[in-house]
Amino acid sequence: MKQVKGRWYWDPPDRLRRSHNLKTVSLGADQAAAWAYARRLNKDHLSLGEGEAPVGTVAWMIEAFLSSDRFNGLAESTRRDYRWLGRDVLAKIEVPPTTLGSMPAMSIKPRHADFIYTLIRDERGPSTAHYACRFARRLWHWGGRREIVGSVNPWSGMELQNPKARTALWTSAQVAAVVAQAEKEGYPSIGLATLLAYWLGHRQADILALTWTALDAGLVETRKTNRVLPIDVSAYPLLQEALQGTKRSSTHVVVYEGTRRPYNKYTFGHLWRAVATRALIPKALQFRDLRATAITELSDAGADVIELSTHSGHETVAMARRYARRTPEQFRRAAKKRAEGRNEG
Repeated sequence: MKQVKGRWYWDPPDRLRRSHNLKTVSLGADQAAAWAYARRLNKDHLSLGEGEAPVGTVAWMIEAFLSSDRFNGLAESTRRDYRWLGRDVLAKIEVPPTTLGSMPAMSIKPRHADFIYTLIRDERGPSTAHYACRFARRLWHWGGRREIVGSVNPWSGMELQNPKARTALWTSAQVAAVVAQAEKEGYPSIGLATLLAYWLGHRQADILALTWTALDAGLVETRKTNRVLPIDVSAYPLLQEALQGTKRSSTHVVVYEGTRRPYNKYTFGHLWRAVATRALIPKALQFRDLRATAITELSDAGADVIELSTHSGHETVAMARRYARRTPEQFRRAAKKRAEGRNEG
């Protein structure tokens, strides 16, 4: 669809004009009536199945991207995020009198993108809004290369402000408190997962997927980047002691006591938060902050960026550096190196 001088037109792209012998149809000036008419035309002329998105709509372009080779080549976690952002966030956002998914992809303008960002921000928060608009920008770029949409990407140049960087760090006392509370409640697996995340600095998904075979071999493959990382738990005696005290009742290291099977992320997240809360851990301090804490402590101890990325599994040294929180210890080490350099001169 397109709007010209206040009137709406059903305007199929050239490839559909050729393949379906379609022509432009005037829909009138009333937007709601025009879109209803356009949906009937889509159904009548494009042979849509039940529940199938009309060709040319945002929802249709999302599904086309989600079935593309480009999408299938992305990391599993990225594919999961994009499916959620496309189907549950963008496609369902209400843009009166319809939803974004029902709108023709060609009709989306920069003003729509700005408005949609505001809607998502108010409903789901700035982080989700930022991520959704970044995904939309990528989606429209993909669509533009295939002439599904025009050459102007409405999601580019939005001047999005990055979400405020997290600064929360765990203390060893807080880690110990969660471990103790988990033991008290009969969930030692929660304590073990916390220790693994704190000492190894790995992502939650990798902690829950960790197997005894990988641990014994000293090689762990990350789920996000598919990188194989060397690990040696003997470098951390407290972690090694906890692992030696864990019964090997499954192929996985972290096993839910309730089912004697590996956790799914939802059960783990809910149970871990409940245990952490009863251990008096502030809600602002999250499981993911254990990873940042590990990287920050490594940086404070003098580990260089290569060592940081090898230990944490970040795909680039720049990402490892980004996760290391800024601390006074880093300033003191830098100042010490500067002073030593001046003395040598």
